[in-house]
Amino acid sequence: MYSFTGRSQTLQGTVTDISTGKPLYLVTVVNVFTQQSTATSENGQYSIPAKPGDVIAWSYIGFKTVQKTIPLAEVIASLNIIMEPTDYQLEEFRLHPGHLTQYQLDSAERASIYKLPLQREHPQPFISPVSAIAEKFSRKARRTYDFQKIFAAGEIEKFIDTRYTPTLVNVLTGLSGDSIGHFMYANPMPYDFARTASDLEVKMWIRNNYKTWIKIAAKDTVTKQ
Repeated sequence: MYSFTGRSQTLQGTVTDISTGKPLYLVTVVNVFTQQSTATSENGQYSIPAKPGDVIAWSYIGFKTVQKTIPLAEVIASLNIIMEPTDYQLEEFRLHPGHLTQYQLDSAERASIYKLPLQREHPQPFISPVSAIAEKFSRKARRTYDFQKIFAAGEIEKFIDTRYTPTLVNVLTGLSGDSIGHFMYANPMPYDFARTASDLEVKMWIRNNYKTWIKIAAKDTVTKQ
């Protein structure tokens, strides 16, 4: 549901599960343009700074990511989101208050440390054309936006590292030493899969990729001989 106001700079609403209608707790809400982020409360409510043209994304483990663009003509003051489970989901996973993962704690700390550069926003051309032009040619601004991109990519890699570890690969495949690194480099885990897969699916994914990797290695050995 959309509500409009000409002055609002904040987007708020409630995120619910399409299957149960219940609110979802700790859904990650990100302004893709500014890299500002927040999470839903126990009642599924969120509030995040947003302007016309900004892209907002809602992501939650076991559910399909939702992405919306704020219309240029109006500023959306209220937007309720309904999320659908992904096809990967085998069992329900619910994160309760006070049970944050180490990754979430570390991620929140990193976001706090780099709060100022991460919150820098691109000036809107139709609101402040002079500032937008100046920003375009500013080396400091370019470095800040490059840092935001690198930071976001790093957060993705750090999350994948919590699901796809050398120790787990060793247990499931028997690989050790440099072989683990070669296998993981040849078989990078997709972020969407890491976000939504159950522990069982992650293990199956590693085993299946290991079987394929072994077959390819065997063929290469025969070819070289």
